[in-house]
Amino acid sequence: MARRIGCLALPLVPLLLLAAIVMAPVWINDHRLARMVDRIQEFPLPPGTDFGYFDPQVEVSGDSGDCWYTIRFELSTVRPIQEVLNHYRQAKIEDPDGDLGDYGVVGWTPFDEPGTPVDGPSATNPVIIDLDGMYDGTWTDMRCW
Repeated sequence: MARRIGCLALPLVPLLLLAAIVMAPVWINDHRLARMVDRIQEFPLPPGTDFGYFDPQVEVSGDSGDCWYTIRFELSTVRPIQEVLNHYRQAKIEDPDGDLGDYGVVGWTPFDEPGTPVDGPSATNPVIIDLDGMYDGTWTDMRCW
């Protein structure tokens, strides 16, 4: 019985090796992005600010070999939103390519009630921060096509 299973599994070995070769660039780039997420979480937060309930999310997309990423995380803060944005815009966090601060920072807030003020001292809601950038992905990362 074991010999029969071994004979049936043998033709699958080349397919598994091919799948590993195709997925290796994806795994390598995911590791590079995970290291950037770690650097973001280790970066000092603005005063009166904590990370939100959810872990950071990473999205990768691309076109014609260009790899774009978005790292999204939630912050709970008592600071004005613009101050939190300025904190991350001035940060020099290493991106996946090893460059410092080579990304864009956008922030937005979820509101439950229509007409909630969005500026001034009363705008101290949870803040969603998006760090958007581009990394030199290999032409073999299928997400970049």
